Amino acid sequence: MSDEATITGNDKVLEYTIELFRSFTPPGVTLQLPPPSAKEMDMQFEEYVPNKSLTATAAAPPSYANAVGIVQGGFISAMFDNLIGPLSYLTARGPTTTLELTTHFMRAIFPGQRLRLTATVRKPGRTAIYIDAEAHTEDNKLVAIARSTVQVLPIPTQ
Repeated sequence: MSDEATITGNDKVLEYTIELFRSFTPPGVTLQLPPPSAKEMDMQFEEYVPNKSLTATAAAPPSYANAVGIVQGGFISAMFDNLIGPLSYLTARGPTTTLELTTHFMRAIFPGQRLRLTATVRKPGRTAIYIDAEAHTEDNKLVAIARSTVQVLPIPTQ
């Protein structure tokens, strides 16, 4: 598959990601894609534009509510992290780790809503990648924005 072709659909994005991850996963390590945290929020990858963006939807179940019944912001930050991580791996074509993730909240959402999240590479680099992301409601209202700095790690040797 060409690195320039946009990939659409959850299964195709996962297939492409798994193929890449296997190329640098050390022997004996069990690859879990999507990871349990993404499965918990029913994250569905919608579109991957190589070296540019990754879009997904994620659910906000009742278990994400805070004491007053709105979705606790940390879960929205986790949604961003579950999106930015794969985009950084795909952009670096190898392992990465989050150095910093800042989230700004624009509006409250309630359990039961589904968010559409898009992460965009702002500046790729050999040692760090800078990524911005946005989360919108199903009726396209901006819920939160995030900015992340991701460190590119050396590919493990065997």
